[in-house]
Amino acid sequence: MEGQVWRIVEALLRGAQPPSGRFRFSDAEILRVVLWAVLHDRPMVWACRPEHWSGRWRPARLPHASTISRRWRSPALQEEVGRLYQEAVCRLGGGGRYVAIDGRPLVVGGCSKDPDTRVGRGARGMARGYKMYAAVDTQHVILAYQIHPMSMAEQTVALSLLPQLPPEATRVVGDKIYDSMKLHRVAAASGRRLYTPLRENRVGRRQQPRRLQLLRLLQSGVGRRLMLWRTGIERTFGNNTTVSFGFKGLPAWARRSHRVKRWMWGKTFLYHAWLLSKRAT
Repeated sequence: MEGQVWRIVEALLRGAQPPSGRFRFSDAEILRVVLWAVLHDRPMVWACRPEHWSGRWRPARLPHASTISRRWRSPALQEEVGRLYQEAVCRLGGGGRYVAIDGRPLVVGGCSKDPDTRVGRGARGMARGYKMYAAVDTQHVILAYQIHPMSMAEQTVALSLLPQLPPEATRVVGDKIYDSMKLHRVAAASGRRLYTPLRENRVGRRQQPRRLQLLRLLQSGVGRRLMLWRTGIERTFGNNTTVSFGFKGLPAWARRSHRVKRWMWGKTFLYHAWLLSKRAT
């Protein structure tokens, strides 16, 4: 399986843009090492040693771990990271009318001294770490995501996540934590409708028209099917965990915000490569 996935990765990296500055290593060479480390659940320094590569895939040269760290935080490489991610989404045909949004806790240990972590709501109570805020379509493609400290409210992140969705994503489904009039207005301004259960299953005295519509919809068969489909994002997170190289939790070396974002980009990019490999068979 990993060989099939890596062939997809190599095909995607061949489309990487050449760097505009005078760099010894191209963007593709840097990202190849990052993805090889993430694929094998190893730190970056491990992937910088040629003996840790199989003969078929071993590059002619490898950068130092400090070079990877420095280049990763450059705006030019970050632009290429986003472009390659969207290329994988486009190859998967990511889109469609319906999208589910939710957060996935990225917990760190209680003894961690990472100053970028915060305490927030986890899966079963309070936890410390980061959170992945994601939007997933009906084909289990992660269309867009953001990484923030766990204390960041999901409604707040959704305000900037919704505009990142493709234009055809006009129906957004979430759980009751996204029941916010501000979020409903932002969704409507971008030509979308947000569907969520109502908090306390009622409408307040102001009788907002949009929430009254939701109350009537949720009492119908269509509304119940929408809420049932929302759990599809949980299956997406589960798929990303069950594959051999999937996300099993933040490793000890993925600390500080930029390293966590690099690790989660790698895991999500590899997950999309796995989806592409499944469609190719």
